Amino acid sequence: MSMEFVKKLNQCKVQEGELALFWLGQAGFIIKNSRGKTLVVDPYLSDAVERICGLKRLMMPVMEAEDLNPDLIVISHHDEDHLDMDIIPDIMKRNPNTRILAPDTSFKMCKEAGISEKQLLLFNKGTKVELDEYKLEAVFADHGDHAKDAIGMLVETEGHLIYFAGDTSFQCDRMQYAASKDIDILVLPINGEYGNMNSYEGVDLVKLVTPKLTIPSHFWTFIRHGSDPYTFDREMRIEAPNMPFYFMCQGEMIKWNGSMLNP
Repeated sequence: MSMEFVKKLNQCKVQEGELALFWLGQAGFIIKNSRGKTLVVDPYLSDAVERICGLKRLMMPVMEAEDLNPDLIVISHHDEDHLDMDIIPDIMKRNPNTRILAPDTSFKMCKEAGISEKQLLLFNKGTKVELDEYKLEAVFADHGDHAKDAIGMLVETEGHLIYFAGDTSFQCDRMQYAASKDIDILVLPINGEYGNMNSYEGVDLVKLVTPKLTIPSHFWTFIRHGSDPYTFDREMRIEAPNMPFYFMCQGEMIKWNGSMLNP
């Protein structure tokens, strides 16, 4: 899988006005635009969670960290399956032009790990940044007291807007800002653990945001992140029958130009 995925990522050609979206598993995604610029969200490619928390991977990484050479990395918060400090310092050392955008705690951890301040950008709620043909805004997320600075994010490229909800509970009032945007793709967790939305609450967020496409994530990586994708599927068909959604396979790529071009 690893070399096949890397080949697919590197050889992927994106036309103007479209983007490619790859799922790394868990909450990790790669976006590639027509300029060939890649933005990575929360890449988890090691066994750090097992080493630190005792939770073994159920799904192997789709690529080796040494093959990940992005232009931008965006971190939502400092949990090990989002800020993977077993891989991030090496990626940054190998790619001196790569920038990391991260909220307070993650920013400090990267700095303490020896990552150059020139490569770091503080990305707290309300921050707006434009880099490498990407417009980014950090928005509300509620991941409890242990990650008070956790964020969701709005990412725009090629004229398309993706809302990564991040690790969060469903809070209708505080998600109104993101929901007020014209969202093309909503990416949300459905694992229902550690304060995150479960499948039912995920459907509530879909109904609030009304995106053109919804992609569930954050499930099946660990035994305690089992989630219930079938429940999300069932409830979407009942509660939001006219709202498209799609379950990606780990390592899968889709293209988007206002509608899904594949599969």
